[in-house]
Amino acid sequence: MITRVIQEPDGLYLSEGIQEYGYLLISDLDFNLVSASENCQDWMGSAVAPALQNNLWDLVSTYFPDFYADMHRGVHQVLLDDKQRLLLEVLIHQVEPYFLNIYIFQNYLYLEFERKMDDSTVFFPKFEIVDKLLKENKGKIWEMATSYISKISGFDRIRVFQYCKDGSGHILAECIEHPELEGILDCYYPDIDIYRLAKNTHVVNAYRYTAKVNGKTIKMISNGKDNPNLSHTGVRMIAPLHADYLLKDGVNSNLSVSLFTEDGDLWGYLFCQSRNEKKVNLVKREALVYFVQMAMNRFLEETRVQSRLYKETIRDFELKLKSILMVRNNLAESLFEMSKELCYFAKADSMIILFNGLLYSYNINIGLGKILGIKDKIATLTEDFIFGDHEFILNYGEELELDFDRFAGVGGLYVEVPHKCTILWFRQGTVKNKKWIEKPEKIMQRGRKNEDFVQEENPIMDIWHQTTFGTSDEWEDDELYFFRRLRELIINSEGTMAAEITNLNQEVSNLNKALDDYANMVSHDLKNPLSAINLSTQMLLQRPEMAIEMRNKMLKNTKDAVVIITDMLGRIHEFSKVKEYDYKFEPVYVDEFLPQLVEFCKLRYESDKTEVVLSSLLPVYGEKTIIYQLFQNIVGNAIKYSAKVDNPCVRIEAVMRHEFVCYSISDNGIGIAKEEIKTVFDNFKRMSNASDFEGSGLGLTIVKRIVDRLGIQIEVESELNVGTTIYLWFPNEV
Repeated sequence: MITRVIQEPDGLYLSEGIQEYGYLLISDLDFNLVSASENCQDWMGSAVAPALQNNLWDLVSTYFPDFYADMHRGVHQVLLDDKQRLLLEVLIHQVEPYFLNIYIFQNYLYLEFERKMDDSTVFFPKFEIVDKLLKENKGKIWEMATSYISKISGFDRIRVFQYCKDGSGHILAECIEHPELEGILDCYYPDIDIYRLAKNTHVVNAYRYTAKVNGKTIKMISNGKDNPNLSHTGVRMIAPLHADYLLKDGVNSNLSVSLFTEDGDLWGYLFCQSRNEKKVNLVKREALVYFVQMAMNRFLEETRVQSRLYKETIRDFELKLKSILMVRNNLAESLFEMSKELCYFAKADSMIILFNGLLYSYNINIGLGKILGIKDKIATLTEDFIFGDHEFILNYGEELELDFDRFAGVGGLYVEVPHKCTILWFRQGTVKNKKWIEKPEKIMQRGRKNEDFVQEENPIMDIWHQTTFGTSDEWEDDELYFFRRLRELIINSEGTMAAEITNLNQEVSNLNKALDDYANMVSHDLKNPLSAINLSTQMLLQRPEMAIEMRNKMLKNTKDAVVIITDMLGRIHEFSKVKEYDYKFEPVYVDEFLPQLVEFCKLRYESDKTEVVLSSLLPVYGEKTIIYQLFQNIVGNAIKYSAKVDNPCVRIEAVMRHEFVCYSISDNGIGIAKEEIKTVFDNFKRMSNASDFEGSGLGLTIVKRIVDRLGIQIEVESELNVGTTIYLWFPNEV
């Protein structure tokens, strides 16, 4: 038996009746007539009420003697299969042709008559042409469907309406042939009574047709005891609320086709509407509905194909990530190497990876403390390991002291074992505009400070424009699917790696690499203080008559250089005694050593004419000696590679940005080619335009290793023959 029914009272029962082009008889399953439309008296020749005492078959034998056998056989078939509907053609008064629809619903037998209407303006769709059109219009199914239906049906306006997740509706395709009907393509309907009613009605019907919205309603006459439901009756008259709404919109004829997903959920509707009464024969109506269903099936198939291709692309990505893992044996670095791809699949602007306390960031500057705050907040919002919120900053930004200028939406995943790994993706905020047909009262009542509503002056419709600030695009099912797949891959990959690599080999490898790195750094960075000692000593030997002030300066330079070398050698000694060096973080006052460092570099590269501008040198957190080496390499490069230009200038300044101290070191030197910027941190890498300058190609390699170890973020901007700027983002936290 048909099980879907209208869920709430909405005036769609006997009291509303049927349309004037049909008749309706209803009996119980013992064939006692319990209800009939009042206009049945046209062919009965008398009032309907007395006939309700009679047996259905007595009435059929009296008024439909030529069709008694067919009708009896049809009723017998639906009694055997109550999900079936049987369609016959009969004559009333032996003259007028009618369609007869026989079906059972909620233990009542329905005989629904519909006049065979003259509809010469409606053409029967040829399904081979329809199928060809659908195949040729990939990605534009609904645009094609609305245009084609408009041509073959003669309706004045065709619309496709899709339900959104929040219950509102979106007009995503439209074709209008009548100049007096309004166009509302890409507009939205709020979740109002009229669409709750429509949803309630269409969930139980493949389509609903009203030939004349303001036509006469034929009452149903009942025996006073039974109250059968008309929700499945095709000739039932439209509800008053819906009728008033359509008439206000200038519509007097409506055919609305239900669009269902593969799971049987109501996806939306296709509306065929006309200014005046529109007669469409039942058979042609069924053909139109079948065509719409073909379009919906094609649309769902395209959606499935897109989803399948997306998942295949994810599998290709997984294979690539696995191959990188096999080579590198480092999950965090392998993931970070593929940050661009990870953001592509997540449809995100930036991301971070937090792995065993180490922070890797891509395309965003954000401190560890802020990341931990976001992570902790997410843990209070969900027990799932997957998360997505397009209004995260709107909802929690004030609490976490985060604002909209970096991002608005957050999505992510968390893996606890065998290592603690959190990946967060960020989406920037956008300004979203929506045009509403009818006032979106429920949305306006939220009173959100980031939403603005303005009513449009329109003589026919109540149109509202909504502008929303500070939210990102919503995280869709595809992105959440990717999060889950990636999480599974991380768990599986970590298990495989743990089986392949022993703790001892890893420990030895890490220590040896650290020793090699530190040896390279020290041997490279000793050059500056040694150059200062060498130059100062030479000047003292060659100029015995040197003024006492200059002599003292040379001696101080020598002494300061010795202190720096002693400190570095002490670090090497400490490093040799431990398996993993633990840097001691403390406030480092850059202004205390940077002026002297600049003088050392100018001495080494013989660039007395270089102007070095220092401004607002803010303190940073880090390990003092390593911070010195960091600035020594960057400032040294800036002075060296600008020394041969006219009016060489180096600028060094610091500013507070969010939870960072950002240092910029700019020069007007030879610059770096755009295509070479991505390789500047490679071992022994020298730029193609640097052959006239001394160097080993290790300076920026050392810089990269330092910033990685100290959790500093670095960015390089450069243009050939214009200069280079390096940004250092120091977390403003211990």
